[in-house]
Amino acid sequence: MQNQNYQTPPMYQEPGARHSGMHTLNWLFLQSVFTLVLSGVLALVSAGINSLAFSRHCDKLLLRSDYDMVAGSMMYCFALYTLTVFSIMLIEIAFRKKVNYVQYGLIGCALCLFYLLLLAMTEFIDFWLAYTIVSLMTIGLIGIYMKGITGCLRAVWMTVGILVAEYIVIAVLVEIGALALLIGSLLLFVIIAVAMYITIRMKVVNGELTFK
Repeated sequence: MQNQNYQTPPMYQEPGARHSGMHTLNWLFLQSVFTLVLSGVLALVSAGINSLAFSRHCDKLLLRSDYDMVAGSMMYCFALYTLTVFSIMLIEIAFRKKVNYVQYGLIGCALCLFYLLLLAMTEFIDFWLAYTIVSLMTIGLIGIYMKGITGCLRAVWMTVGILVAEYIVIAVLVEIGALALLIGSLLLFVIIAVAMYITIRMKVVNGELTFK
């Protein structure tokens, strides 16, 4: 009787099928919860920085006008944190990259540190000059970090573009003062409309989220 080496044929897999389960609906849910919790914690830290700014004003180390602008910029910190982290989540899906929770936390810390640096610099130089310098520092730091994480220049430029837009919008809202509520509400409407469009394009293919 002739011996034959029999091997079980490998399971057929469609070309291009993904089974890694890196960006699934469960991942999106957990990531969304993590984003809200992280943004809430960072907003509490920012509130502490705001209290520090008030105490520096009371100690005559910060002018009243400068304190008002620093405090005004902090009013939008929760939106800044949330929009930035959600944007990076979408970049993860679009470019099939992975950003872990520690890296998200460090990006959030960099965004939060922006306000402490802004307060410290405003005590010595003009608010808008300090705002520009600290914004460039923060955007540059996060951009370089994203380059190290993803290795993708398109992902880096998208992140940088989103941060530039966010800091410009915050600067405009701080400057216009009384109209900030109206303009801010209209911007939130636009952001929600964009989010709706993005979710329409988001599909589940082979168990993974992708854009079509």
